[in-house]
Amino acid sequence: MSLERLDLAGFEAVAPQWERLRRTGSGPFLTADWLASWWRAYAPDDELALVLAADDGTLLAGGCFLDGGRRIEAAVNAHSNDWGAVARDGEAESCFWSELAALGSRSLVLGPFPSGEAEAAVRGALSRYGYRLVEEALEPSPWAALPGSFEELLAARSRNLRSQVGRRRRRLEKEGELALRAVRGGPKLERDLDAFLALEAAGWKGRRGTAIAADPNLLALYRGFAERASAQGRLRLYLLELDGRPVAAEYGCSLDRCGFLVKTAFDESLARFAPGFVLQAAVLEASIEEGLTRYDFLGGPDGYKLRWADGVRPRTVLRAFRGVATTPAYAWRRSIRPSLKGARDRARAGAAGLRRWTARHRRAQGSG
Repeated sequence: MSLERLDLAGFEAVAPQWERLRRTGSGPFLTADWLASWWRAYAPDDELALVLAADDGTLLAGGCFLDGGRRIEAAVNAHSNDWGAVARDGEAESCFWSELAALGSRSLVLGPFPSGEAEAAVRGALSRYGYRLVEEALEPSPWAALPGSFEELLAARSRNLRSQVGRRRRRLEKEGELALRAVRGGPKLERDLDAFLALEAAGWKGRRGTAIAADPNLLALYRGFAERASAQGRLRLYLLELDGRPVAAEYGCSLDRCGFLVKTAFDESLARFAPGFVLQAAVLEASIEEGLTRYDFLGGPDGYKLRWADGVRPRTVLRAFRGVATTPAYAWRRSIRPSLKGARDRARAGAAGLRRWTARHRRAQGSG
């Protein structure tokens, strides 16, 4: 077995093998479709994939990294919710991480891992090669179990949520003909994707310059993944239309009988009708009718997601440090940074408590 570096063309050549090694339930960000799209958008000329292969060229394990020599990082950015390696079995995975550790980089940043702890094989391999490890928790991602019917899903939610589903949809229907379109591909995919991108850019993200359409690299990522995922039958682009005009939209995918919410947008001029809420209910209903058994909201635990969620799944980043030169960085991550963050959080909590007390005191004085 040998550890090999691949460029984008090499990765594309082993993509079918990569997909066979990908663990069921690992999500879209570990698929060859997402990784190749990310690679093409952000580092098309670099060698990003490290793969463990047998003498006959059979892929045994692999992962995508940004290799700076002294520092190796997972090939991710803020738009990659999860990360990890693919492997044929536990032995191949353990061997892969050992080969990575043997490269001898001073530091590694691995993750986000979609679990409560980084993979045991990763930690074991790095520890054996003398790395000091720091595991950092990220915001957990909400998820919902999908039962056999939408009625069952609603029955398990709050009474207030159940009443809002029908009421808000009826209010929006009074404004015109309301319909949900699920786009999986086809000749009009580019047009429908443009409609989603325009809707997202028309809101606060467009005003702040953080919309997908405002960043050429980000735009290439989402267009590329949409094209590749549609070819695999995985794309799920939902458009909630009022008299044929999109008022809310969701860019997502379906994989291993799980739906994933990657990006969402709604017409802010219709915020009083809560089109985003109406869309989310409709998407969950459509996912159940499709036969999906789980829905992953991805991202952090936002309130609009938690209303539907059954739980959250932890995510972690593993940082590894080796050698005397990395001692300051290790100390910063291991002790100093958490202490400063704790002090900052306590100060903010104290300030918030003082504001609440002041407000209550003023109200009491006014009533007196």
